[in-house]
Amino acid sequence: MRAYSRNGLRPRLGRALFAVLLVAGWAAIAGTASASQFKRIRDISVSCTDGLTCDVSAYNAQSEVYTVIFRRTARPEAPVRLVLGVRETLTAGSSVGISIDGRTVLQIPVSDLSYRAAVYEYIFDDEEQISALIAEAKAGRELRVTYRSRGLDTGSSFSLSGFVAGLIFMDEVQGRVGREDAIQAEGAAPGDQGAPVRAIAAISDLPFQLRGEFRDSPDAACGAMDDELFANLGGFEAHSGGDTWLIGLPCGMGGAYNQPYAFWERIGSSLRMVPLPVMTEEGPSTDNVAWNISWDQDKQELSGFFKGRGLGDCGVYNRWTWREWTKGHVFILTESRAKGDCDGDPAGGPENWPALWPPE
Repeated sequence: MRAYSRNGLRPRLGRALFAVLLVAGWAAIAGTASASQFKRIRDISVSCTDGLTCDVSAYNAQSEVYTVIFRRTARPEAPVRLVLGVRETLTAGSSVGISIDGRTVLQIPVSDLSYRAAVYEYIFDDEEQISALIAEAKAGRELRVTYRSRGLDTGSSFSLSGFVAGLIFMDEVQGRVGREDAIQAEGAAPGDQGAPVRAIAAISDLPFQLRGEFRDSPDAACGAMDDELFANLGGFEAHSGGDTWLIGLPCGMGGAYNQPYAFWERIGSSLRMVPLPVMTEEGPSTDNVAWNISWDQDKQELSGFFKGRGLGDCGVYNRWTWREWTKGHVFILTESRAKGDCDGDPAGGPENWPALWPPE
């Protein structure tokens, strides 16, 4: 028998227990509200999912090939993939050339690239050639991509200012600093240590007990979801100590700027769905989803921001701590803020909006 409700996404906690969790959470408030999973370093951007798949990216917004990405998952010894973001498809039978400061490093036939049409990305997976490109890029100033698109031979140039610092930040986020498998901040520690956070990029990667929650059925918690959409949204499994893990998964269809996620605790092979305490106008309640989430593994902290509209000038912001409690873990609400007026004024961001909890 499952340890969580199959009747929708609204299991309830008793108000007495909820009050205990709120009080415990109030005492635990400390630090900033958001996880550090994005960083802009001069001309390089580094963004990491909650599953700690990280992109080190250079951009040229005026080009057909508008971004060059070095992508790596958090899996120990995971290879780096080269990803080209495009506005138009590349000409079949042509080649892509990549040079650093005028020196040609790679010449890749388009047929050697895999194409993800839904996100307009070409992916190259040759580890040896990508390692050579990274080595050249570390010492370079400019990366140039030449290609053929829409019947024309053209090229795109990208600044490498901040590239080395971007690699260091990716190593930091993925916990590789001082390890043999770091790209830049390498050391002598073995790289085969278990990653504290694992990316979940496919429904087939889920524990078998959860796969049924992603089918077209009224008793499925999340409902059917296209595999590519699931992969683009991404889920994660985060270590909570011992043999306990927190699983966060996209759950249900979101809108243009909001996506819900649901959570399960896994202890060995046992799973249970975990509710989240929330504050409402009527008082304390619980929900089984958080919106537009960010997970901080070091703090064991989850934040979510439901946007009232795309501008992000209104909505509800919550922050929870993931804590051990009696026979398992629970989410403790440590901060809740809201702004109801969609007036064009972000008011310093959701972390600075009027508090619902704790009272100010």
